[in-house]
Amino acid sequence: MTKNGWGLVGTGRIADDRILPGINAHAGNRLVAIVSRDQGRADTFAKKFGAQHAYTSFDEMLRNPEVTVVAIHTPNAQHADQAVAAARAGKHVFCDKPMATSVADAERIVRECERAGVKLGINFHNRFMPCFVETRRILESGEIGEVQLVQLEASPGARPGARLATWRVDPVLAGLGTTYSIGVHVYDILRYLLASEITMVSAFFDTPYGVMEETNMSLFRFANGVLAQLSVHEKSPFPHNDFVIYGSKGRIVGRGLTRSRAGGELQVMTVDGKTRSTEFPATNAHGACVAAFSDALLDGRDPVPSGIDGLRSVQVTDAMARSAWGGVHVRLAY
Repeated sequence: MTKNGWGLVGTGRIADDRILPGINAHAGNRLVAIVSRDQGRADTFAKKFGAQHAYTSFDEMLRNPEVTVVAIHTPNAQHADQAVAAARAGKHVFCDKPMATSVADAERIVRECERAGVKLGINFHNRFMPCFVETRRILESGEIGEVQLVQLEASPGARPGARLATWRVDPVLAGLGTTYSIGVHVYDILRYLLASEITMVSAFFDTPYGVMEETNMSLFRFANGVLAQLSVHEKSPFPHNDFVIYGSKGRIVGRGLTRSRAGGELQVMTVDGKTRSTEFPATNAHGACVAAFSDALLDGRDPVPSGIDGLRSVQVTDAMARSAWGGVHVRLAY
């Protein structure tokens, strides 16, 4: 059996506790190489996860013919150049979110992957949370009628000082704050659930231009007419992490379900006024996302979430930043 030969760049927490275990858990994968700026850290990760090679040079890893797919988990601003280099080397690309920190760079990644004939997938792991899979099934069934309005909160809780020593507070490396670290997952999940594109945004950040925002309050209008109200933040110590989807014949409420590392309850109220509830435990959605991308490579299919999903996310967050900094509504056209 031909296996996917993985190389990973970026040895942070997510790679350590989610992505690398996910790669190794799939029977169709083989971990070939790890890249870190620090040789000692590269060696440690290679030993821990069974990689054959430990590099400090990304280019050197790309020259290894056993590497057929590259997982990119570096600071946001580095994604574009690394994804393009991987594509030009003939490697498939599995990129962490955000795919890039500018629309131009996101378009460049998609273009170069298409030109090289390699697959491009994005780590939008919330799509693999069972609660959202079930929510989409309910919406598609028409059980709550036509969706009219969505309200959603996503937050890890207050993290005072937790990021001060990391690249995530550097606007050059991070691009945006909580919008990128937390928000992109729920912006994408609404596109997935509603099967519609965002056509207008209005956003408010809690900080001025150039300072990493910890709160993003935003409104979306979708092409299908649905309005959404979203709160994404890292300030309050006790977030609900709920979502509510109002339909013409019912309502779906997700209690504590917008973050994959915590479980919660899905409540569905139907036209007769009755409510049914289902408990959903915390799930390893990252592992499921890696597995889906791995399967797509082995089957020769286009992965989902795709590079276009990554591009749409960057287009939306770019519009949000322009709205927040300019105090205006921003329309999107694709």
